Amino acid sequence: MKRKTPPFPGFWRLVVVGLFLVVTACKPSPAPSTPFSSPMPSVTKTASPPETATATTTSTPTRTLLPTSTATPTATPAPLAIPIHGIEIHRLPDVLPSAQAGAFWMRKNALLWHQVERVEGERNWNSLATIEAILKTAAEQSQTTILIVRSTPPWAQKVPGYYCGPVKAEKFGAFASFMADLVARYSVPPYNVKYWEIGNEPDVAPSQVPPDNLYGCWGQEGDPYFGGEYYAEMLKVVYPQIKKIDPQAQVLVGGLMLACDPNNPPESTPGSGQLADCTSARFIEGILKNGGGDYFDGISFHAYDYFARLVGRYGNGSWHSVWNTTGPTLSAKADFLNALLARYGVEGKYLMNTEIGLLCGSSGDESFCRTEAYANMKSAYLAQSYVAALAKGLYANIWFSITGWRGSALLDSARQPNSTYQALRASSDRLAKAAFWGEIGDYPGVKGYEFYRGGTRIWVLWAMDDEAHTVKLPNPPAAVYDVLGAALPVAQEVVVTIAPLYVEWNP
Repeated sequence: MKRKTPPFPGFWRLVVVGLFLVVTACKPSPAPSTPFSSPMPSVTKTASPPETATATTTSTPTRTLLPTSTATPTATPAPLAIPIHGIEIHRLPDVLPSAQAGAFWMRKNALLWHQVERVEGERNWNSLATIEAILKTAAEQSQTTILIVRSTPPWAQKVPGYYCGPVKAEKFGAFASFMADLVARYSVPPYNVKYWEIGNEPDVAPSQVPPDNLYGCWGQEGDPYFGGEYYAEMLKVVYPQIKKIDPQAQVLVGGLMLACDPNNPPESTPGSGQLADCTSARFIEGILKNGGGDYFDGISFHAYDYFARLVGRYGNGSWHSVWNTTGPTLSAKADFLNALLARYGVEGKYLMNTEIGLLCGSSGDESFCRTEAYANMKSAYLAQSYVAALAKGLYANIWFSITGWRGSALLDSARQPNSTYQALRASSDRLAKAAFWGEIGDYPGVKGYEFYRGGTRIWVLWAMDDEAHTVKLPNPPAAVYDVLGAALPVAQEVVVTIAPLYVEWNP
């Protein structure tokens, strides 16, 4: 696929009075305790948090900004073994464009237990021909697969009729045997699967989703830890069997939704004064409380933000995240999870954000989701999210998805790369082999991060307000790239807007 790098539109530099309209004019989504379903090709997502973004007042910055200090490491920091860039795909034709976008990770949802083992003890491997082709092709493209395993067969369901629900305790051994067979079959060539995600958004209760829903739903309402302790009991049986077959296999807690912040609950409806019930986010604490920390290698979680219909505006009110202070919601969720791991003394675990995107409207088909403003913001947000993920030390950051949900697609209706696809390619080109060094706090109104790729020093800069900031760099750079990867004129002064710039200095 020939890569195109169109110049980023000058739209970002326009500042109009209309931008100061109240952000809450956006139609809110249901409260975290009220899941909903939205259409998406091949899959149905559920239970998203409210799409609220509230501005935080910032002072007007100085027009020309000068650095007060420069950080240079005495030794070049080491990058991650596998770069964090990844995409979730749904079909075999998605694999190649995903790899060409610079995605080192491929997440696939899902291998369905109930399809393979409709009768206990009988394996129908022929039912997996389609997914086997996807896994093989991803391996040929040198992508690292995260494979979700879910869908409890009726004979093993703790909650009858719920394929998304928990496995009954007396069938934990049967599930462990199934997982051992999966690992034996798919951890070796030509598939080479090493990352196994057990369930998807298990911190949802069966009562919150339709009976035939294939997402979630190990949650237990009325339990202070929402069923997390029971999930830990499953891990204690399954994890040793996986490791016995493949000691290098990596077991992930399954894609936590983390609907809202249990330590600082938001209002269930903005302005109501009634706090949302965020007990479901205690699911991971239940796992740790019951000793489950010894029975997984990493935690997978999901972190979406919501387009607020105005240039530069996004946020997630469920986690008090907003564009001009905290940045992408993944940072708040990563901090929450790391604090829990530290509190329970669980060491040596890593975090993966396995679903991220900038969502628009209820379906993504609304008129304001088809605007240049949303397209530009989505590209800028993608670049910001990968920078934030590297800064937080995440092992992977997986865009959801190549064909999209609520406007998040990387391909257009003709399956051609859109500008957000180009932004992912640019982020991968600039940061795939880079290591985070520190934040740059020298420029008021400008967010900055410093990375090193070998001996090359890289800054990523973007504005946190509506201003176009003229920034004077400490030294003339070797190269400057816009958010879509197009080379810009090299100068010691650069203009920084909401769309990130990549600035590089050679050794």
